[in-house]
Order: sequence, then C-alpha cells, then structure tokens
Amino acid sequence: MPGLVPKSDFIALKGITSLVAGGEPPLLERHRRAFEEYAQDKARGYAGYWKHWAVNEEVRALVAELLNLQSEDISLIGSASEGISQVISSIDWQQGDNAVTTAIEYASGVFAFSGLRKFGVEARTVEPRRWQIGAEQLVAACDERTRLVYVSQVSYRTGQLIDIAKLSAELGTRGIPLLNDVSHALGVTPVDGRHADFTVCACYKWLLGTQTGLFAWNKKRRPTFEPKGIGWRSAIVDEATGEIVPRQDANRAQVGNSNHLDVYLLRESLQYLRKIGIDRIRQHVLRLGDTLIEGLRGLGLEIMTPESRDGRAGNICFTHPEPKQLVDLAAAENILFWGDDGRIRISIHLFNDEDDIETLIEFLTRNRAQLC
Repeated sequence: MPGLVPKSDFIALKGITSLVAGGEPPLLERHRRAFEEYAQDKARGYAGYWKHWAVNEEVRALVAELLNLQSEDISLIGSASEGISQVISSIDWQQGDNAVTTAIEYASGVFAFSGLRKFGVEARTVEPRRWQIGAEQLVAACDERTRLVYVSQVSYRTGQLIDIAKLSAELGTRGIPLLNDVSHALGVTPVDGRHADFTVCACYKWLLGTQTGLFAWNKKRRPTFEPKGIGWRSAIVDEATGEIVPRQDANRAQVGNSNHLDVYLLRESLQYLRKIGIDRIRQHVLRLGDTLIEGLRGLGLEIMTPESRDGRAGNICFTHPEPKQLVDLAAAENILFWGDDGRIRISIHLFNDEDDIETLIEFLTRNRAQLC
C-alpha cells in the first residue's frame, strides 16, 4: 500500500528507504521554489525586507492553527534550545527551588537545567519504568518548591507519547508551569498548545523544515513571562515613558531576526502538511507502526516504545548494544534509520509505505546476527 503522498514530492528520496523523520528527513521539491522566492525577495532591498516579515506572519498563523493558539502566541526563534533557555531565564529562581524533567530527555533541556545548580536549584529527574514514564510520576516528583516541569510530548529516546492533557491538568491545579517540547510530535500527531504554558519545537524533523525553531507562550494560562534575554525584536520603546519594555506577544522571546530563509521553507512545509491533515498522518503512521512492531517482535527484539496506539506517534525504538554499526550497515543498502543512546530509532512519516517496512524487516532478518 502506498504512502499518503508520492515519494517524488521529496528531494533525493528515489531508491531510498528513509526512516529518519525524527532526525533528518528529506526536504520537499517545493522547497526549491521557496528558496527562489526568498532569493528574489532578498534582491528587492527594502521592499523585500518587509516581504520577509509578511511571510513571517503567515507562518505564525499556520503554526497557531496547528497548536490551537493565536498568532500572537507564536514566535519564530533560532532553535528549540533557545526557547527552553528563555523560559528558564524568565523564572525568579530561589535557593531551594526545583525543576522536574525526565531522565531520558534530550540534551537541550538537560543541559539547560544543569545551569540552575549554581543558584542552589535542584534539577530533579524522573527515571522510566520499563522505558516508560507516566504523567503521575512527573506529578509525584513535584512539591511546593517546584517552579517548572519540562517534558517532551514524544520522547526522542523511546518514542513514548506522554499524556500531556493529563499532566497539564494536574500541574494546573498546583500552579506549576509546564514546558512542552513537541519536536518529535508536531507534524505527525495532534498537539494542543493550550495544554502547556510554553511550547517549543525544532522544525527540521517532523515539520519537514530546516534548522530553526518555534516558541509558543500560552498567555491565558501563564500571563507573566519576562525572559532575561533582550534584543531589538523582543522589546519596544514605550512612547509614554521612553523606556525599553518587552513586547506584549510571544515575540518577547525572540531577541533578533527570524531566520527568514528557513521561514520561507517552513511555510511550504506547513502548507503541505495542512493539506494532508495531521489526523490522517497520525493514522497512517500508527498503521505502519503496527506492522513494524509485529516484525520487530518476531525478531525477539526489546521494543522500548509502547505497543498501544495511544502511547506512541512516529518513533519506534528497540535496544541495541552497537547502534552505529547497524546504522552504517543499513546505510550501505540505502536503508536509513537512527542509532545512538543504546538504541535504534525507526521514524515513520507520511511518505513511508508498507514497502519501506518490509525492506527494513527483511534487512534486520538477514542481519539477525548483528542485532545482539
């Protein structure tokens, strides 16, 4: 059965079994047109400069639609890591405070939290149980001194989809801010920005974009947000007082220019995904994921990802002692997947089909001796 979209919609995908949407998926053919449009606009000087910002606003609106938020809640920043740092900097940390995250988060959050120790703030990490972390575990790690909970809606490490709505409701009753990293969720499974105080996302994965980031501030849930990083884009001069004050919208998190070329490319990606529909994409990847899990189980592999559909999105992972070796072996046959952190990660997106899953399982079966 074919994928949701033709593989010819993507650059350099012919003859490739690409299962790396969680890392570096291929770009769209229509991105060539977007690059040309950007280049033409950049050559127009002042008028082109303002065209860049018009495209910026188009993209803010498209992202807001995906997240069930408003355009003013969205900022186009340099990276998800930048957004995480801005949120952490906005909190008035006191000695004895703590922040909660999981023990299997990506480095962008873990490293940012580590800097809090010099202020006497404890970075609490919740350990998984059989590779899984429940919302109740994160809530149990919180107390009256918890100032922030940071979590990925879909784990880069295990592929688990966390119940963000449940976590949000629990934290909301206690007034604890939630920072949701949706880098492995947005574009492949529904994401509701109303369930978090802050949302960040890397755009070069499931959103089919390039290396730029998204930031969302749910002002209705968290009215106060004053990051320490300030630049010309994040602030304005108050006409009455002459003082430099933060902007009233999410752009107070953006210190400088948007990466305009990346934004032009992202507009094409978002319009493309919008036409297909996130719900259709989710059902497609879950169906292929069912087939993949059955094949992995048949090989006797330790699957880290929940097998139930409500516990996963596009990433399916299994443990492996030497993942890089298996990745290189497969790449020699034009089969691409990710391997690090003691596991192999298979990422299924809208361009994948049953032939891709069959090719992968056949490769793993043929190289069974390399799976131990």
